Amino acid sequence: MHTSSTLEVMGADAMTVDVMHENPAHQPTRAPHGWRLGKLGLALAFLTAAGYFFHEQVWTTTSLEGTVTSPLITIRSPIDGVVTPNSAKIGTSVSQHDALFVVEAHQLDTRLRAELEAKLTAAQQQTLVIARKIAALSTLRTQLQARNQLHREATLARIETLIGETTADLNRAKAVMERTQIELSRAKILSANGLIAQTALDDALLAGQQARFDMERFTTSVKRLTIERTAAKNGILLGEGYSDASYSQQRIDELSARVIEAKAERESMQQTERELASRLGEEQRREAAIQTYTVNAPIAGVVWNLHIAADGVVARNAPLADVVDCQHAFVEASVPERRYDDVQIGETVEVKLLGNHQKIPGTIQAVRGQSAVVNRESLAASLTPHRTQEAMTVSVAIDPDGLQQVAKGVCQIGRSAKVYFDHTGDRRFSGQRLASLTGFVSSAFAAIVPPAR
Repeated sequence: MHTSSTLEVMGADAMTVDVMHENPAHQPTRAPHGWRLGKLGLALAFLTAAGYFFHEQVWTTTSLEGTVTSPLITIRSPIDGVVTPNSAKIGTSVSQHDALFVVEAHQLDTRLRAELEAKLTAAQQQTLVIARKIAALSTLRTQLQARNQLHREATLARIETLIGETTADLNRAKAVMERTQIELSRAKILSANGLIAQTALDDALLAGQQARFDMERFTTSVKRLTIERTAAKNGILLGEGYSDASYSQQRIDELSARVIEAKAERESMQQTERELASRLGEEQRREAAIQTYTVNAPIAGVVWNLHIAADGVVARNAPLADVVDCQHAFVEASVPERRYDDVQIGETVEVKLLGNHQKIPGTIQAVRGQSAVVNRESLAASLTPHRTQEAMTVSVAIDPDGLQQVAKGVCQIGRSAKVYFDHTGDRRFSGQRLASLTGFVSSAFAAIVPPAR
């Protein structure tokens, strides 16, 4: 029915044209000159708009949608504790190493410190016991040394007395031998003259020999006593009942060995005590350090999220806040996935932020297909998946200087953006779009400006 209606209208129009041709008197008058100029201006405006559309849509490929984003850096609690009131607020700009949180430990594990304190106390007590033992042994040794000195002096005095007595006996034996020698000489003379009997001569001879033997014995005794005196002065006792030293000296030697052993034991215990004291000091400093822990900003940026309020109880590794670096943001944009082979990593593109006409240089750094699995929770702003058509995600690194000029100190994360890809080499796709656009412009231009007769 629609086709027949169209034919009827076309037939009617043809008849009207024939009538007008046959009857020139009924032809409409031509439009004024001003009306023609108006149509021409409208045509030029349309051609200008078509040229802009040609540049933006034919020679330049744009993203479907995009957003400025940046990785989130999550700050976590280093200890179990309570977060004290702090100045960290969402949206606050922070510098690197600025203090954001102060966490006070409330369940500090002090078992190691208590163990070290107990060991140190035991070592100190053991050192005192060893010191008292050394003092007692030293006192006893001093007493024995005093007694040994008295014994040595008495021994030397006794030996000196014996040497004196023996020397006196030796002198007496010498006198006796001299007298017996005189009597022997006289007896020999008298015996030669026949004045005494032979027996008397023999007695005189034997008396002289005995006197000589006594003198030799006393001389040897004096030598022995002299040797004993010299040894006694050096602390060595000679004689019956002595090995080489007195009992006191032997006890002194034994106590000296025990004192040396005790001192070595005390030195070892003191070394252990110093090691325990050092470990205890380190543990105390560690506890003091983690008793109140200041959490600083890892980078210069903006506080994006707060996961804990003041006076909140947190566990170790619990998230406290998220910080983003606004100066090194990038754009995630959706592009039709049929353009996947046309997008190259490292390609230079241009980025426009919504509401701003300045183009920022950028570089493609990653391309992901529609089905790629991405953890978007690690980003400050997430690109909503394009549902109307199959789209891939393109990550574009923005020039920091260009972004700073546009941002003017305001964080741009989360702002909508569009990426412009210059694909002039794709003649097939551009040709199709150019052909369709040329046909559309020609039809529209013909409709506005009819051909001249």
